[in-house]
Amino acid sequence: MNRTLVRSYNILQMISESSEGISLKNIAESMNIPKSSAFDIVQTLVSLHLLEPSRHNEKKYVLGSKMYSLGVKYITNSNLVEVCQTFLDSLADKYHRNAFVGVLEDDKVVYIYKYVGSGAKLATCNVGSNAELYYTALGKSLLAFSEPSKREKIINMIHFEKRTERTIVSKEMLAKECEIVQRRGYSMDDREYEAHMLCFGCPIFDYTNQVVAAISLSDLYSPDVERDAIGHDLMEVAAKISRRLGYTR
Repeated sequence: MNRTLVRSYNILQMISESSEGISLKNIAESMNIPKSSAFDIVQTLVSLHLLEPSRHNEKKYVLGSKMYSLGVKYITNSNLVEVCQTFLDSLADKYHRNAFVGVLEDDKVVYIYKYVGSGAKLATCNVGSNAELYYTALGKSLLAFSEPSKREKIINMIHFEKRTERTIVSKEMLAKECEIVQRRGYSMDDREYEAHMLCFGCPIFDYTNQVVAAISLSDLYSPDVERDAIGHDLMEVAAKISRRLGYTR
């Protein structure tokens, strides 16, 4: 294992167990490392907002704001996945499709949950992987229901690449697609990521009434797929999940 990473973790762990914070001298002595080495690690952690000087004693260090936000994200995503499982898995079995949950990370969608529905033929995308917003149903839902200023900022960050003949390849096309998704209530990746795949997505909102995630159902494309039925059933499940997370609108 990387020694510096292990030391960084041990420092964070040590400080997390102290209500008053720990000084650089005590960190070095407790870990039996040179003070200069402890200083380098602590200053790096401070620059990353994982540590910060105590308000009561600047010579002592406490956990930083980034540690709090990471903890909140972990708790939120863990709770989110649990709620999504409750409603989404059975719908995936009903339509013999794969179910996914994704969250927005900069200008990408990150997959945080996957369920292989009964009879599903495809098993694309692994948990922890990411994909572009403009050619995924998850990404389109996350983008379409974000605040307008945030959506515009993200769209301007995107570098478009044509994956199939149906892939969106411009900011203007993506903006129009977002309008369609907003009116319809659900998004689609209609053979835009892979030429043989059809995917449906819906946004998830929390108690702040903001979009925090999206869910999707995905499998092989077929001209006989009941698009409206899948889309509306997915919208109902998304509404149930959102209400469970405190959404009130």
